[in-house]
Amino acid sequence: MLGRGSPDLQAVDLKFRNEGDHDETIGVYLDVSPPGGPTNPGGCLPAGRILATTAFVEAGKQTALFADTGTLGDGLVEFSCANQAVVVGLPYTIIAAVDAHADDAAACGPGLLLTLACANALAHDDGDPFDDRIVRSAPRVQPP
Repeated sequence: MLGRGSPDLQAVDLKFRNEGDHDETIGVYLDVSPPGGPTNPGGCLPAGRILATTAFVEAGKQTALFADTGTLGDGLVEFSCANQAVVVGLPYTIIAAVDAHADDAAACGPGLLLTLACANALAHDDGDPFDDRIVRSAPRVQPP
């Protein structure tokens, strides 16, 4: 994971599915919270919104944002910390949200993906509001 001569490249695998009965434009938002949270004691990057885009997804189909779309390049994100020693063992937190109709960008702006306002906005036009957001902790900072 992150460490040993940072920066470190990690794959961010972002796949999503249109579970509706018609083709749809879907908003996709991806935020990263650095190890140690918003105060960012290790001076780690990335921090904040790293992706805000839309994708056209056919009914019942799954898609991914990688080199084939040009959106996240090859899917690799560079993680690094200026003061890695103070955050050893702590993970980055990656938060992703998908937005049916791509109409909730304001309520789900940078840093807002886990707010009630964003949850309500995402739920208003989705038959299953429990799979609109996901949080993952990775990668962890390793000793230098």
